[in-house]
Amino acid sequence: MSDKPSSKTTKLSVSLDLRWISLALAIAVIIMLVLWRPWNDTTTDARTVEVTGSSTITAKPDEFVFSPSYDFKDADKDAALAQLSKKSDEIVAKLKSLGVAESKIKTDSSGYDYPVYYDDGQDATYTLDLTVTVSDPRLAQKVQDYLVTTAPTGSVSPNADFSDKKRNQLESQARDEATKDARAKADQMAKNLGFKVGKVKAIDDSNGFDGGIVPLTGARGMSASSAEDTSSLSVQPGENDLDYSITVTYYIK
Repeated sequence: MSDKPSSKTTKLSVSLDLRWISLALAIAVIIMLVLWRPWNDTTTDARTVEVTGSSTITAKPDEFVFSPSYDFKDADKDAALAQLSKKSDEIVAKLKSLGVAESKIKTDSSGYDYPVYYDDGQDATYTLDLTVTVSDPRLAQKVQDYLVTTAPTGSVSPNADFSDKKRNQLESQARDEATKDARAKADQMAKNLGFKVGKVKAIDDSNGFDGGIVPLTGARGMSASSAEDTSSLSVQPGENDLDYSITVTYYIK
């Protein structure tokens, strides 16, 4: 009689263990379903829709970049170099006196001896290139007024553009609007064509920013030939457009 109670206790213990095991398995299955979400078909065979979102931000540029150049030609290359050096020192000193920061003035020179395509075939030619960057429109006007008097080669009108800081701000705004435009287009197509927009499958922003520079309003580049009368056009930056586009592929249900 002492063995029977022991047998009943053992069977009860085994029954309780099976219940806990079944419960644990059920919880594991639920967790797997939640994580895998088989009802969201994201396989390569799933249906998708591709849309392109775009945006254009128009803003007034806050940076003016001048790029005048000067040629020096002489049979004596040392004399040509001396002329270049004197001209560079003279222009840089004047720009500083106008209020241009030294860090915003960049000079570069290049040259070659006895180019065969010149008529005389004997002159050494050197070129002085300057890059002057200012952010104040009034200072930009003063710089242009002065550069016109220096007989540069090519244009002395500035290239009006965005500074790095402002460009980053505008790019962030353009990206935000373009992504919203892509989603709005997908939702519109879903409403009209009778499907639901699912998760994002892929994003392609290889086109990204493709903003062109709007020419200066009412101003053309002033060449060396027109600089002889020392007149200077008004600096009119106008507005620049910054464009952004992004292609998004959505799963559809």
